[in-house]
Amino acid sequence: MTVRLKQQKGLMKTIAVIAALVLSGWLYREFHPTIIFHTPQESKYLGKIVCTADGDLEKLYIENHTVRYRLPYLWSWNEDDEAAVFIDNYGDVIRKEDLDFWKLDIYLDENNCYQSHSKTEYCWGLRYILQSKTDK
Repeated sequence: MTVRLKQQKGLMKTIAVIAALVLSGWLYREFHPTIIFHTPQESKYLGKIVCTADGDLEKLYIENHTVRYRLPYLWSWNEDDEAAVFIDNYGDVIRKEDLDFWKLDIYLDENNCYQSHSKTEYCWGLRYILQSKTDK
């Protein structure tokens, strides 16, 4: 019976390690600052985002009434980096000092004109940790 218990303990440790790796990968991905565009249109080309922090030019395509764009992590931005949004009837520039959100929901009408937005901010502790990483 002790051999069987040792096998079960080994299996449980393996499962715990795999679960920890999957969870850490998911959290790493989810902590990107994210811009989500909501529109009444089902699917269509919406516009593009240019980000100088990673040199990315990303085309935005509506899928199921939303477009999700994940910005680079805050600690990879320089002081003069910015992300510019180019959409018909809407445009915005996000600078490093504007990155105080975890999720930014932007609501557009059927002509892609801005209607409103909501912002989910980082909690104070996480913002302090991210800011201290960027100040070094």
